[in-house]
Amino acid sequence: SRRSGSRGPASRGAVAAALPPPAMEFDFDVCRAAGVMHREGSPPSVLRIDDAALQHPRWGQALREVLDKVGERSRRAQGLSKVVTSGSGAVLGSNRVYLLAAGRTALGLLKVGPKRLYVARGVDEGLVEINPLCVLDFYIVEGHQGRGLGNRMFRGMLSREGAHAAKLAYDRPSQRCLAFLRTYFNLARYTPQSNHFVVFDAYFAKTPPPMPGDVHGGEVAERRGACEAGASLQRSPSAPLAVAPLQLSTRDTAGASFAEGGGFGDTCRSRG
Repeated sequence: SRRSGSRGPASRGAVAAALPPPAMEFDFDVCRAAGVMHREGSPPSVLRIDDAALQHPRWGQALREVLDKVGERSRRAQGLSKVVTSGSGAVLGSNRVYLLAAGRTALGLLKVGPKRLYVARGVDEGLVEINPLCVLDFYIVEGHQGRGLGNRMFRGMLSREGAHAAKLAYDRPSQRCLAFLRTYFNLARYTPQSNHFVVFDAYFAKTPPPMPGDVHGGEVAERRGACEAGASLQRSPSAPLAVAPLQLSTRDTAGASFAEGGGFGDTCRSRG
């Protein structure tokens, strides 16, 4: 007779389905492929990937593999019919992809690029043309949410781009993404657009709003200089440029579970 409490095939399948997807581990050092010598035990690195990186004679194909696999995980997490980020096929062009990685482990991705948009500044106002840098894909690998990693990667991107979160446009952001932007960058008010991009009212302000924790827009430029100096990391001369890890305070990572936890992975786009 079957022992009490034993599980049949159906029960084992249900348990397997409930488990999070495996970690994004590769058989090569992702950081090294992007030009960063990551030290074991140091914070994750924010790596900037563009077409030049994907065409690198030694590491280009490896980076394409990373973008393909992490981009597919992002697609599945968001329930989309097509991938937003891919390393194969079409070139990135003016888009850039930021990877968050620690050695052989990929922890997330963030895709940005410029777009020409026509948006309404108010409900009763006509359309105006803007050309913002847009957030197109934002994902933290399941099992790594709630640690402030999304904040680390986003700030690394802002530092490298010399941008402010208020001056970006966001393609179909999920409610979790909006909560993330409200928590870390004090962004909340916007006019709904027919193109489904979110452009915050602060985009049109002369001075971006101060960020929680007394972090102002001017600090982005200061962090950019420190980040590009790369004092904590060595850059391989034969590999593409990457962004050194930012040292975030404990205040920067506060509220991470609110902004990143739960749902279908840590994603920025809404489904649809």
